[in-house]
Amino acid sequence: MGCRSLEKGQAAVSSLPKLSIEPIELDITSDASISAAYEVLSEKFGLLDVLINNAAIGARTLPSDTTFRDRYTQILSTNAISSACLTDAFTTLLRKSANPRIVFMTSELGSIIKTLDSSWEYYGVDSPAYKASKAAVNMITAAYAVKYKDEGFKVNTCCPGLNATGLSGGKGRHPSVGAINACRLATLEKDGETGTFSNREGTFPW
Repeated sequence: MGCRSLEKGQAAVSSLPKLSIEPIELDITSDASISAAYEVLSEKFGLLDVLINNAAIGARTLPSDTTFRDRYTQILSTNAISSACLTDAFTTLLRKSANPRIVFMTSELGSIIKTLDSSWEYYGVDSPAYKASKAAVNMITAAYAVKYKDEGFKVNTCCPGLNATGLSGGKGRHPSVGAINACRLATLEKDGETGTFSNREGTFPW
């Protein structure tokens, strides 16, 4: 499990005593950190079966005096660009798996179709930078799904819904609910889907 803070990672692991989880330090906004994490995985395991890109920030996580430009830059850099950089760096390890799977955690707010739908429950939500970053994640997913389809990769994007995490300010359902579909996608068999956008209820419009 990649985490920016090993201390917080250890705390998260200790809350899941029945599972075998090993935290590694990983800041996806740092190429040096990505390289270091790659070396750890390469030396210890030699391959990677599943990559779940879950790192994300929103406007509420930034200082109140962040400029408009910096807000867009930081959110897009973390949520989209850094996720792409991590995936690209780990592709070599994924290729060594008999059944490589990549899951990008996105948001319904990244759906262009739903954003323009006035009947949608989240119509008009004012978070343009976050929406743009998740729309970018969706396109990154689609691009990787096409690029690695012939190599047997399963690449999908998944919306966990509104869950009580730091990103949501503690609002929403228990975080475990948001992991249900991600776990399904992470454990797909070789004949599983690829190039999809879904949530716990099923497929979702791009």
